Amino acid sequence: MDTLAGCGPPILIKGARAVKLSRSMRRFFWIRLRMFLRRCAGGGVVMAAWFAFGTAAFHYLDGLPVSRALAVALYVGYTPSPLWELYSFWGQCVLFGIVISVFLLQAVQQYNPQEACRMLAKEMKDHAIVVGYTHLGERIVEYLRETKRPYVLIDRDPTAVDDLVREGEPVIVDNAREASTLEDAGIARARLLVLASNNIETALLVTRLARARNPHARIIVRCYQDEFVDLLASLGATEVISSSKSAFREIEAHLAVQP
Repeated sequence: MDTLAGCGPPILIKGARAVKLSRSMRRFFWIRLRMFLRRCAGGGVVMAAWFAFGTAAFHYLDGLPVSRALAVALYVGYTPSPLWELYSFWGQCVLFGIVISVFLLQAVQQYNPQEACRMLAKEMKDHAIVVGYTHLGERIVEYLRETKRPYVLIDRDPTAVDDLVREGEPVIVDNAREASTLEDAGIARARLLVLASNNIETALLVTRLARARNPHARIIVRCYQDEFVDLLASLGATEVISSSKSAFREIEAHLAVQP
């Protein structure tokens, strides 16, 4: 997505929370699965090492053929030996420990949903980044969700984005002025950055930081103060939308009509 221009009025999502959750889960299922597998990679390495050790032990110590030794190491075979008894006992401990660690990992993620949403945001690419969950930011996010376009939302107020965090959306609850926040939002891989914040200092700082890290992304900034339009453009903004000028264009047609 290169721009939001010409897309018509934002579509307001209404309906049951279950519908939103279902759509969100479908949209990010594969990303979440990849995240889960990567976080569990350490346990997989331990299991692979344990099975390799068992195969070698049964092959060299018990004299079993490699295929038979592998089957026994994977607990799909059996051999009556003291080594099997020892391997079986410690194998249960290893596998049980890995399973417990996976459950603990899931519990931690559910306990800290903000961290889970931040991790999801780190996986996004070719996406839009929206800074500020203002009235404008909310409309933009609703439109992106409705059209199923990848996005990341940044807002420092946890209460403002609480519903999105509970639904597992890619939200970063942090200060957008921090370089680490933009990096976690995937600014280097983003195609579009929309600054919907009401704070002009945030707009200036984020525009400069974002342009330094991504020379190709479109940066659209909403600006309330006309005197900062040229400065934002010089910092790298692709388009600066002046609130006063936009409002005047809407009113101008009415002014031209004679009473």
